[in-house]
Amino acid sequence: MAIAKLMKATLILPRNEAAQAVSSLAELEWFHSLSQGSEYINIELDNLLLRAQKLFQSIDEIVRALSIPLETGIIATMFHGAPKGKMQFVVEDLQHLISDLESKSKTIVDEARSLLNERGSVKRLLEEHQTLLDVLKVVSSINLDLTEINNLKRFYSNMFIINAKEVPEIERVLDLPVIKMGLNEMKVVLVIFGTREDSERISKVFRSFDAHEFVIPSHLPQNPSEAYKQVDQKIRELEKRHEELEKNTKKIRLTISAKILSFHECTRITKDVLETMRKPGGTKNFAIIQGYIPSIMEKKMRKLSKDWVCAIDEVKENDEEHDKEVLPSLLTNTKYLKTFEVITSTQGIPRYGEIDPTPMIAFVWPLFYGLMFGDLGHGLLLFGLGMLLRIRGLGGTRTWGTLLAASGVAAGIAGLITGEFFGWHIHEVVILNYITHYIPFIGILQVSELSFEQVILVLKISIAIGIVHLVSAFVLNIKRKLTEGKKHEVYTHGIPILVMYGAVVALILAAIGSGYDIIGMFGVTERVHSEPVPWITFIVGEWATVEVIAKISVPILFAMIAIMMLGHIMEEKHRKAHGLETEGGGIMGAVVEIIMVRTMELLSHTISYSRLGIMLLVHVALLITVNDAYIYNMSKGSIGLGLALLVGGNIGIIMIEGLIVYIQAIRLHLYEWFPKWYEGEGKEFKKIIPQMLYTSLLWEKKK
Repeated sequence: MAIAKLMKATLILPRNEAAQAVSSLAELEWFHSLSQGSEYINIELDNLLLRAQKLFQSIDEIVRALSIPLETGIIATMFHGAPKGKMQFVVEDLQHLISDLESKSKTIVDEARSLLNERGSVKRLLEEHQTLLDVLKVVSSINLDLTEINNLKRFYSNMFIINAKEVPEIERVLDLPVIKMGLNEMKVVLVIFGTREDSERISKVFRSFDAHEFVIPSHLPQNPSEAYKQVDQKIRELEKRHEELEKNTKKIRLTISAKILSFHECTRITKDVLETMRKPGGTKNFAIIQGYIPSIMEKKMRKLSKDWVCAIDEVKENDEEHDKEVLPSLLTNTKYLKTFEVITSTQGIPRYGEIDPTPMIAFVWPLFYGLMFGDLGHGLLLFGLGMLLRIRGLGGTRTWGTLLAASGVAAGIAGLITGEFFGWHIHEVVILNYITHYIPFIGILQVSELSFEQVILVLKISIAIGIVHLVSAFVLNIKRKLTEGKKHEVYTHGIPILVMYGAVVALILAAIGSGYDIIGMFGVTERVHSEPVPWITFIVGEWATVEVIAKISVPILFAMIAIMMLGHIMEEKHRKAHGLETEGGGIMGAVVEIIMVRTMELLSHTISYSRLGIMLLVHVALLITVNDAYIYNMSKGSIGLGLALLVGGNIGIIMIEGLIVYIQAIRLHLYEWFPKWYEGEGKEFKKIIPQMLYTSLLWEKKK
């Protein structure tokens, strides 16, 4: 079973030792904490949490300001690669870890903060001076010292910049001496003179025209022309300094990325642990900490908690019903199988005790993807891209790289079977012809000619794969019901629907074997159909002719319908006896659902798998089109255009159809396979210390 067996651990200890217990659980790592509210606090844990929060905030500010991604993206991984190498911390307890993080990160954080502060300051100054320059630029042609105007003792004088069209109105309203200096077609400088008593009236008039006194900052020359030159020079100096700081910022970003990401990750996880465990349940003087651990961690758990009372109980599947809590699920797949957990998670992770579909998906997914994307050349490119992401990436990027590589291998194998290499037959490629000459299965499934026989063969194989896939879902559903103790559902639904599906498939195959003589295959006409039934005759023997299989399948089909109807009636009686509402519209609703809906569902779900072959045929047709366009242009002497179509066409097909094939493979799982047996309503087992990308912790006991 791919789901780990769990045990429930309960720690009872003095509340003042809670911080030590949390450190021990962090060392264990494999501890899924049960949330327990408490009104009692632990000062030591709160102080540690406060320090961790402050440290994380300071580091997070640097990471955000430097635009350092927490996980490298796909494109960046391809061209630059993710930061490699984990930073190791030797840890005694969480207090020691926080102190170590504070001391080691201080130099980097202070250096980065100083640089960022200076960059921000220079940027603000540059913006302020640029705004001032824009204003001074308007009056930069005026060579006049404003202090001489503003410092007149007996008269009031000032300078204003206004719209040219408003000058006549202002002159009429004020009726005072003015000096006009045109700046451009739109703006005019007015130097106005009046008595001291006129100052207030002058200011009100200009404010009504949304104009204010022109003032040059005191630290600049009061001559507009000289002030403009000085500000312009200052901007050049600031731009040069800003450019230097930008280069230094990029340099420090590259230099400290790996370390700052490690500090960020470690402080975030430490903060999260303390936030989760800061208020353990219990009384004022004693704390109670509960959670789940894998059974293989029982010995280590007892060793780490030897100073306190530790009770570890085995968890049974029916505990979930008694305790009304959803048990967490810890998947124990191998590294390769873990790659396909991302596909499982699209439906949800399995409940504790439920079958994990991941191992089956790890086999079926590459089969589906390879069949729909079958081409040796495209498979090799996909494999290469996947391995590039796997080698150079981290975390989720590495997982998707492995998935792409597995899909590429499957597509390459399918390409060998179909004999396709970038749309060309493998035997037409001289180099590959020598290599593949001794491989017996090369080109056994020819599809390049797109003949009727080839198309029918591909669709038959697709439907056959679909039948096997759906049968596995019905079998798994029976197994799940038996595990849950629902034998009544197994006998009245699970087994009948499986047998019913077999009868429906047998009728379909019999119809194909009879040449689609639907009426005649039942022996009601003069013609006797003794033809073999595709697949069935090969498996069970020559006695299984079309007429025999057709006559056997119909009674089996109706018998299964009758059993399912009987089961529905018994279920309704049971619900009524317990005062529950009936579902599905009663007996008539059950008749319609079982005879019409279920039968049509079985047919439609089977036919849905034809998309496996259809996508392969589309893939081949597109490549043939691209290659024909290449040959045509080369024959016309358009070598450049021909090569562009060949390369661009292949890239386009890989990108677009590769995504479509992924969607189709997901769809077959989500809509055809999962709903028949898998619920995916489990809760993930969350380690107290999750998997870290940039950090490793080495725990040591205090001396």
